[in-house]
Amino acid sequence: MHDDDRLLRERLGNADPARDLAPLPPTWLDHRMEQLMTDQTPLAPIADVRRSPAMRLWVPIAIAGTAAAAAVAIAVPLMLGGTPTVEPLALPEGGGLASGSCLPVTPEGLLDQEQAFAARVLTVEGDVVTFEVTERFAGEVADRVTVPQVDELTSDFSLVPFATGDAVLVAATDGTVTGCGLSGADTAELRAVYDAAFGG
Repeated sequence: MHDDDRLLRERLGNADPARDLAPLPPTWLDHRMEQLMTDQTPLAPIADVRRSPAMRLWVPIAIAGTAAAAAVAIAVPLMLGGTPTVEPLALPEGGGLASGSCLPVTPEGLLDQEQAFAARVLTVEGDVVTFEVTERFAGEVADRVTVPQVDELTSDFSLVPFATGDAVLVAATDGTVTGCGLSGADTAELRAVYDAAFGG
């Protein structure tokens, strides 16, 4: 036997809580096995725990607790300084005036958009504006969205330069903010159109 094997056996023997007990008689195992094989005592039925009142009470609580834990797992890292997701969007070229004029702002026009959300302007750093998303109405939207600062000379005038703290409503398709009045300041009028489109 290798020295390491001998050392391991000694350690296992020293750790055995029954090492000081006398060994069992050689016939004990045979006798016990015979008892088990010939015992005809019927087993007690296992209770159907699914139908018990306690289970009916605790299962919904457990499900709710799991959902709450998942929500906390998502929210706590953000509250404790976790890294928010960031998504860039472009502004429409020429202010979004593809045909030289804008269509009326309607809920149906919003429903055609891939993304729609409410946000607050978090920062304006040079030509880059960062939105902190506060509500999501349509599509997958990151925690924060960056857009170029509005150029008043090329805008359709429904978008004006952003300032820190501004509340905005934004619709976008193909990674580009939709102009022509579908995106802009979070006014009562535009909010009513968003509520009509998305059931707010």
